[in-house]
Amino acid sequence: MLRRLAICIGVVAALSVAGLVLVPRQQLAGESPSDREAPVIVFVCQNGVAMSIWSALTFERLAAARGLPYRAMSRASAATFRDVPLRMRFALALEGYGVGAYRPHVVSDADVRTAARVILIDTELPATASSESAAVEHWSGFPPMRERYFESRAALRARVEALVAGLASEGEPGAR
Repeated sequence: MLRRLAICIGVVAALSVAGLVLVPRQQLAGESPSDREAPVIVFVCQNGVAMSIWSALTFERLAAARGLPYRAMSRASAATFRDVPLRMRFALALEGYGVGAYRPHVVSDADVRTAARVILIDTELPATASSESAAVEHWSGFPPMRERYFESRAALRARVEALVAGLASEGEPGAR
């Protein structure tokens, strides 16, 4: 039994490295040209390879379930990684998420200017991005996702769910 489980995990890991996943997956936001008209929520974490990706994908899944017209984008505050680490790709794949050809990018001034909202997760905007005209939220105090994935995921889920619920109530007549 344990051997079969180990083999299954190995197969899923190998497929996720290749960009394939055995379960239906949601691609990282911002990849579809047809979504360009939807308001964008930009999630920013220090490296752009863990908390912001997980939050963006979870946000899009929850927003779609409520019929909200938003899309999400993952960004970094520093250029420290060129790719999403294997462990994070695997963790995302197990949740039905895929990152495809995504590469982390440092959040730009244009990203911030055009965003409906910018969520800074345990980080700050780099000097190259101005927040003068953007709605910026600071989320802090999360366990490091690459080291304490399940704890971090639970804390982020609560924040993302609250964000989606708030956006849903803003869209209801008389809720403003």
